[in-house]
Amino acid sequence: MQRFRLTPKLLAVTFGSLVVVLIVAVLGISWYYSVQIEDGVLAVKHDPTEYDVEVIALEDDRVRLVFPTEEDLLKQPGTIGFDWPGGYARTGETLEVDGVEALREYTELEGSLTVGDQVHFDKYAFPGDPERAHGISFENIKFPSPVGNLDAWKTDGSDDTWVIFVHGKGAKQGEALRMLAVAEAADFPTLTITYRNDAGMPDDPSAYYWYGLTEWEDLEAAARYALDNGAADLIVVGYSMGGGIVANFMYQSPLADQVVGVILDSPMLDPSATIDLAADNRNLPSFLTAIAKSISGVRFDIDWRKLDYLNRADEISVPILLFHGDADEKVPVSISERLAKSRPDIVTYEFFEDAPHVGAWNVDPDRYEAAVREFVVRVAR
Repeated sequence: MQRFRLTPKLLAVTFGSLVVVLIVAVLGISWYYSVQIEDGVLAVKHDPTEYDVEVIALEDDRVRLVFPTEEDLLKQPGTIGFDWPGGYARTGETLEVDGVEALREYTELEGSLTVGDQVHFDKYAFPGDPERAHGISFENIKFPSPVGNLDAWKTDGSDDTWVIFVHGKGAKQGEALRMLAVAEAADFPTLTITYRNDAGMPDDPSAYYWYGLTEWEDLEAAARYALDNGAADLIVVGYSMGGGIVANFMYQSPLADQVVGVILDSPMLDPSATIDLAADNRNLPSFLTAIAKSISGVRFDIDWRKLDYLNRADEISVPILLFHGDADEKVPVSISERLAKSRPDIVTYEFFEDAPHVGAWNVDPDRYEAAVREFVVRVAR
């Protein structure tokens, strides 16, 4: 019987084959994840509202709810809203937890809640619009942008400093309702804007979100509207991706000279770091994430360096009020920490323990509103 011999040539061929298989596997996984980046990061989606939390008992000012999973239950911070077809309520303290069931304080704001209703939670904590939420009169206006007319809520005030609110990716104008009342009470006129790719608004020509690379022009258009209608100065507010839009507006627009203050809440100032966080949550090795981002950069013409707005933070000279929490699973809190450390001369960093993404107000409304009130009064000329 002929004995098998592992010759140097055969060893080299075997090793080379294994390397090829490994490279193909790595590239295949990275290519697949680049598809996930396109689908989850760039692609514009307007998913229908899911009413996936069930009301199983009502006890005066308390409601007992069943969540889809324990993770969904734990994601809901202290003060938070929920809606159902025909109504809106706000919950407060969680009094009791049993598996996926929770007993919470609640207050009906609109409609009438009944046992068996399916509800949807949101962090906005207020229904609808400024009138429904706070009794604040407002006007639905349109302002021209490079992609077409965009909608905004406009509230009046006697001050000539206007506050412009920019919501996050996939969010709605209602995201600003937690802060808007503070600005209105200080007599600042406000614009709560939409931008390209919002539901019912004109699309970006690429049909992608660009995290401020293109959307800053829509904020500039809103700023131009404000300045043409009585504003002398501006305070700009950005939530999540809206923070990236605000940052690039500050870098790109000549109208940034009219800005006297910036407020950022869980700002997405480096989408690359946000993708890294999502990959870590999926236990994807960092080298695969890096390859996937490189592939995505080539496939979708993404310049990750341009999207890292922290690299240009030294160009901002106006005061910044910054909110972030350590329970943020979408935008790493390290982004805000980097900004605060790089610009301690202008950044007031309000860190909220246990606050989820854009959830600092929900964890401690009084502290949040006090910080906003002090800031806007201080920076307005």
